[in-house]
Amino acid sequence: VTLPLLILHGEADTVTDPSVSKALYEKASSSDKKLELYKDAYHALIEGEPDETITQVLNDIISWLDDHSLKHNQSS
Repeated sequence: VTLPLLILHGEADTVTDPSVSKALYEKASSSDKKLELYKDAYHALIEGEPDETITQVLNDIISWLDDHSLKHNQSS
């Protein structure tokens, strides 16, 4: 993976082991990558989690997209 990469994973996920996301992050050759692990969160980070977790996940996604939109607009 060489494109910008945002990886989000719940540390308590029992569907997909968080170590898989950690391995993807480590192996990705992208220079623009970010891994966010959410303590006590499960597989569906924006559904079925406590409101504060969902809000944090959505804020992290929006922040990452905003940062990358600004980078793209500045390079145009």
